[in-house]
Formats: sequence, C-alpha cells, structure tokens
Amino acid sequence: MAALVRYEQARTALAECARIDEASEIRDKAAALAAYARQRDDRDLEVWVREIHLRACVRIGELSRDIEAAERRRGEHGRLLPSAENQVTKAQALAEAGLSTAAAARYEELAGVSATVTAMAGDRAGQAEAAGKAAMEAYFAQSRAEGAPPTMAGLRGAVRGALEATLGPLPTRTKRPAPPPEQPKVTPIGADWADFTAAVLTVATLPVDFASLAGRSPRALLADLRGEAREALRRLPLWINALENEHDHAA
Repeated sequence: MAALVRYEQARTALAECARIDEASEIRDKAAALAAYARQRDDRDLEVWVREIHLRACVRIGELSRDIEAAERRRGEHGRLLPSAENQVTKAQALAEAGLSTAAAARYEELAGVSATVTAMAGDRAGQAEAAGKAAMEAYFAQSRAEGAPPTMAGLRGAVRGALEATLGPLPTRTKRPAPPPEQPKVTPIGADWADFTAAVLTVATLPVDFASLAGRSPRALLADLRGEAREALRRLPLWINALENEHDHAA
C-alpha cells in the first residue's frame, strides 16, 4: 500500500512539473531508486520506479516540445508572450537541467512529439499524441501485470507502433557512423632492440646450405666471420633470457 501511495505521488508530481529541471530531478531520483531495487532484488519496487523514470523522460520531452513551440510563436509575434514559461529559451532550460539537445530529442521521440512526428501529423497532431499516450499507458500496464521492469526501448517501440498506425510509416533514424577503432599505442623500442630483431630475422632466414654460402664468401673474411658468429652465439642466450624475463613480467 505504501508503495502504491509513493507511486501515485510521483505521478502527480510529474504531471505538475512545469520546468524541465524539475522533471529531470525526478528522473534522476527514480534512476537511483531503480539501481537500489535491482541490488536488493526487489522486482516490485524496480517495476514502478523504472516506470516513473520513463514517465519523467516523457515529461521532459513534452516540456522541451512546448518551449520550442513557444519560441516559434514568440518569433512570429516578435515579442515575449505573457506566460512565464515562455520567458526561457529551450537551450537555457536544457542547460539548467544538465541535458543535451540530443537527449531532449530522444525524450521528445519517446513522448511521440518529435519534430518529425509533428511535421507528419499536421492537423492530426492531437490525435497522434493521444495515440502515443494510450500506447504508453498500455505498455506500462502490461509491465506491471507481468512484473517486468519497463525499458526505454520497449516504450519507444510501443509509442512508435501507435504513431505509425495513426500516421503511417515513420522515417527511420539514421545512425551515426561508428568511430574508427582506436589504434593500439605502441611503445617505441630502443635502437638495440631494433638491431637485435633485424639480426635474428636475418639469421633465421639465411639459406640452410652454409657450405655453399661460405664458399661464396671472400676467403680473407672467413676468419673474421667465424669469430663474429661465435661471439653472436655467445650473446644469443643473453638475449633469449632477456626476452623470456620480459614475457614473464608482462604476463
């Protein structure tokens, strides 16, 4: 019973919201309560606070639409309209609530009052908005009956379906192209490691016919080459140990 009272109080508070920042505050509190309910595995609480959260998002969308409409009327009349609500611009209201224009557009779409819907509806704007509200109420009633927390995607789909049944197919929202994958940062290696890599690669790819290779080398250099090869053989285990230690440290 107490939960029902809180639910009705929250709905009433949302309906009375006349400012975007007021609805945004209710949205944030509902989101925090939903996280708390999920941690406690309290499904009943999570269902109704998620509904309140979504209703707050819808209310923000409605208020955002109203302010934008007031700005257009103000531009047509060339002066401020008497209502106090019309004294603030949409940008100012969103900034005060800490909301981006993209978030406002999403909430307007969720409320079924986006600019696209309004343009398509024309004289049927009121009919379209009523259809969207009816779909929202039906979706929330179903979530309560099933004990399943409502979701943003679920509500958006329900409202969109009702709008398309009223107005016809809505244009699909184009997705922004995904940003290119971030290239892994490679730490520059020292000159000695570069030299070692090149030397190992050279030795590893030499022909296996060493007798033929030695026969094609100037005889005057054979002694020096033999000494350098022996020195390389002595140092190679040191490099191998260094690589193994580095691998163990990275692992």
